[in-house]
Amino acid sequence: MVSPVLVGRAAETGAVRDAYARARSGAAVTVLVSGEAGIGKSRLVTAALSGLPDDPLVLSGGCLELGADAAPYVPFVAVLRHLVRRLGRDRVDAYLPLDGSALGAWLPGVRPAVPALGRTRLLEEMLTLLGAAAAERPVVVVVEDLHWADASSRELFTYLSRNLGDSRVLLVGTVRTGSLAADHPNRRLLAELGRRAELVRVELGPLSRRQVSELLAAIDGRPGDPERAGAVHRRSGGNPLFVEALSGAAPMSAGDLRDLLLDRIADLPDQARALLSVLAVAGAEVPDDLLAEVAGVTRLRDGLGALVGRDLVVAGADGYRIRHDLIRDAVYDTLLPLDRRHGHARYARALAGRDPDAPALAEHWTAAGEPELALPAAWRASRHVGSAHDERLHLLGLVLDGWSRVADPASLTGTERTAVLEEATFAAFAAGRSADGITYATAALDALDPAAEPDRTARLLGLRGRLAHRLDGSDGPDLHDALALVPPGRSDRLRAELLADAAFVDASTERYARARVHAEESLRLADGYGDPGLRARPLLVLAMLAGAAGDTVRSRRTFAEARQAARTAGDDPTYLTTYQWEALALGEAGEYRLAADLCHDGQRAAERLGMARSRGSMLAVVRAGQLRFLGEWDAAVDVVTDALADGPPPLYAAFLRLVAADVARCRGDADRFEVLLRQLTEFGAHRRDRRDFDPDFAVQRIADATARGELDAADSILTGYLDWPPPYPTDAMRLALAGVRLQRARRAAAPRNRRVAAATADRIAALTRFVDAVEACTATRRAYRATFDVLAGHGDLAAADRAADAWRALHNPHELATVLADGAGIALATNNRPGARTRLDEARRIASALGARPLLARVDEMLARARLSPAAEPPATPGFGLTARELDVLRVLARGRSNAQIAAELFVTGNTVATHVARILTKLGVATRTEAAAFAHRAGLLD
Repeated sequence: MVSPVLVGRAAETGAVRDAYARARSGAAVTVLVSGEAGIGKSRLVTAALSGLPDDPLVLSGGCLELGADAAPYVPFVAVLRHLVRRLGRDRVDAYLPLDGSALGAWLPGVRPAVPALGRTRLLEEMLTLLGAAAAERPVVVVVEDLHWADASSRELFTYLSRNLGDSRVLLVGTVRTGSLAADHPNRRLLAELGRRAELVRVELGPLSRRQVSELLAAIDGRPGDPERAGAVHRRSGGNPLFVEALSGAAPMSAGDLRDLLLDRIADLPDQARALLSVLAVAGAEVPDDLLAEVAGVTRLRDGLGALVGRDLVVAGADGYRIRHDLIRDAVYDTLLPLDRRHGHARYARALAGRDPDAPALAEHWTAAGEPELALPAAWRASRHVGSAHDERLHLLGLVLDGWSRVADPASLTGTERTAVLEEATFAAFAAGRSADGITYATAALDALDPAAEPDRTARLLGLRGRLAHRLDGSDGPDLHDALALVPPGRSDRLRAELLADAAFVDASTERYARARVHAEESLRLADGYGDPGLRARPLLVLAMLAGAAGDTVRSRRTFAEARQAARTAGDDPTYLTTYQWEALALGEAGEYRLAADLCHDGQRAAERLGMARSRGSMLAVVRAGQLRFLGEWDAAVDVVTDALADGPPPLYAAFLRLVAADVARCRGDADRFEVLLRQLTEFGAHRRDRRDFDPDFAVQRIADATARGELDAADSILTGYLDWPPPYPTDAMRLALAGVRLQRARRAAAPRNRRVAAATADRIAALTRFVDAVEACTATRRAYRATFDVLAGHGDLAAADRAADAWRALHNPHELATVLADGAGIALATNNRPGARTRLDEARRIASALGARPLLARVDEMLARARLSPAAEPPATPGFGLTARELDVLRVLARGRSNAQIAAELFVTGNTVATHVARILTKLGVATRTEAAAFAHRAGLLD
């Protein structure tokens, strides 16, 4: 299925349209659109030429792939015949010479010119025809597939490009990179055209991961899933044709896709095709010296140039790789099983003499069908991969898979299977593969006798308890059982570790009293050893408890101490958790910006330490949440999308989707919210302990049902939580706030119904008792409590203003605007129309800037019912909905910098810059970077 929209090509489309604008003003321009097969060259040209001003005459023709030199001028014959159909035969004949035309062979009934003048006259007549047509209206000539152009067509295209002069003609050619051999004559055409100053080069590169997500969403007709988009992006390499083929909605079968891919290499020389097979067996980038040893120097010399010249192989800093995984897989699949095994064996023998600890050695021996060699190679490699936790886990999986395939695995590895299972459990924990870790831990525990090896058993039980908590938030018996195996006075170092584990889980589920007991005992034991590694985790818990109690100064001091201890000890998981928990504490204190920046630092550290999927994804949850509170919703969604694309653990993915769902609901994006709600429902159905996840999920469900008028359903959801308070105080506050808004909606829907009045009063009383149990000791909780009291009927207009001021001080625009609307309702009830007008006007400005459609609709409805017209819109001010980061990008872009230069200056990736540029063009309503820069100067955005 083809996408109904063109994705990720705003700048390139703008470049073509800019070129047309110059041509329309009287200066012919040539545009060359290049890129690999399937990248969307023809699609781009079609999109760029649609809706052009002055209704240009668009003439197109395409070059033939086969037999081109036997059929000269094929694309221009099509152009001329198209011109005849559009202008009429009589008008075209009037432009041709009376003594015969060199174009006679192209137009039946026209007397041909003298053969001796044919070639020169043909060029001139084509130029004359296009110039004459352009005198009446702009002309666009499109020649597709120049890489297949015959010699005559190449000459004519070049001649027109040089000689159209001031004619109002845009000449467009598309060319497939990677389809021309080094000595192909069309390379000379491209080189010659490239020397012309008026040539516009439009090079189409692969789509970014986010653009692939947008493309999939357009194909599917529903919001995209970042995890799926990440997988498709990796497989497709960002090629739109491959994305469409992999979308699942495409009619193309696996065989059709394979044939399409193999067509790209069908005409390669034998040596190049053989070398491509050798590279396919490698599976990854291959150093040139290793490739020479495996493939042979002659094959390497003869084949590599063709592969690189055709863009099938990329030459990196350290070696060579096949550009697309899909092509690599297609080539690999064509090899016979025996050829594959022999190929892998050649790589393995070459690697064994170079790097016997290389992970690739184990992979190649495994694929070669040599388990006796693969098993020790995988075990050795697992000991040398450092912080590459995913790779270590994979290698240990190879060891375990091969354990039963050899006669004496213990002798080959020098270890026992239970020890490998233990190593795999720890690797899974570090890699964020909780389910795998539980499987490995359980298998290891099954092989252990707690009476004979209590310490070893206890350590595995403790780790399995942590893994289970991470997987679904459960608090099973494993940690308790582990502590029972290590009583005080025996193995106190291990006991300190297990107590820290228990404190960690307790604090994560806000069992604060028990967390403090465990943390303090763990710290006391750790201090006895003087080991910073033992001190880090209990300090982390105590820092979190200080923050939860509102003691920000003590909390930050203790977090710094915990972070330093973890860093000194090399305890990477704890080191990263200090960023996450300190950010949560800062968020509670209302320091949203500081919290978001701290999480960003933590994410970079997680990536550096090889823990982006596990710890990095939870840091993304917290960072996105803080950005959401600040009203930076685009940035929050970007953080969520990037983290989900990495395939985080299920619990962390659910929390990420909760943030995205909240943004979607506040924006009124019903389709996106529905998709997220369905995914969250599926996740929640499989959780054993739902206390840390369900409250936020319930807030979304209650608020959504309330907004849709399904008040009984919303109240039914709420009922399940009144006797089961959430473990997190702030979650309890948010749930109570959603609950009290629901009760007000119920009362408003039946204002004269005494039964409903009594029921809502009972509910509000229960909710009041619910929040009375929460200590409002942080800035965020105090703002929630103040808002709750207003809605519960415990405050007047002054109280509503105090609640609004609390949110204003926290820089939380959506909550501020919502409470301003609440205050306006109180003002209207007391006939304070000026007060209502003031509050509603401010709320409306905030809702408009946020794009909060439901809130904006509520404000407009209140204005209409009170017969208060909205305040006149203020003069346009700089901003135009651009985020702070987009303004930074715009300022650098306006200096004429490329995406790569912008990325280097702002310390971000090129894909991130491309995404920001596309959004800037959309928000400013312009098509090109040049227009964006001019707009920014006029609007004062660069001041």
